[in-house]
Amino acid sequence: MTTLPTPTAGAALRLALRLGIVLAVVAAVLFVEMTSRSGVAWRLVTFTYQANILAAAYYAWTLFSPRADARTGLRGAVVLYVVVAGVVWNLLLTGRSMGYTPANFLLHVVVPVLAITDWILVGRGARPARWWQPIAWLAYPAAYLGVALVVLNRLGRRAPYYFLDPGSVGAAAVAVNVTVLAAGFVGLGYVLLAVARPRSANASPSPTDLSSS
Repeated sequence: MTTLPTPTAGAALRLALRLGIVLAVVAAVLFVEMTSRSGVAWRLVTFTYQANILAAAYYAWTLFSPRADARTGLRGAVVLYVVVAGVVWNLLLTGRSMGYTPANFLLHVVVPVLAITDWILVGRGARPARWWQPIAWLAYPAAYLGVALVVLNRLGRRAPYYFLDPGSVGAAAVAVNVTVLAAGFVGLGYVLLAVARPRSANASPSPTDLSSS
């Protein structure tokens, strides 16, 4: 028989993971702003920084409002975005950036690991995400792609990632890369749903449940 964590232990774990995510993002942004000549502003065009700032905002919200956990769709989207950003960077971009600087390590390793750990261990008994939500989670990456490929090109700037830049890899390669990324987003989204199913079935009280009991 599986021993479930006590409500107190679960609340402490939730606080530690989410505070860790918020502090990691804040520390990374401050580190870049203080140590880089170009600062952090131009990096806000990258998917990594946008996804991590979204994650910090969401998890900060949950620290002040436990009922934010009921927004399972939003929570799943946040986890998906930071995990994909981390996987893509670690597989494709370490050699094209400055490597594992403190900021890169925090945003591409620490935050994704904490977010997926939170997704698996925190919020037992919460309402599971719906079957269609991994498809809906594509909305933001699709919007980002539109900005990267259309808006920036019209402004005379190149896409922030070489695999999305027709000038670097060609239009056909970009089309293939976009298809692979879309499949990866959806596939990983359904993996998150599959991981969450046992969690919601083996209910242990979440902070939201405790506050409403």
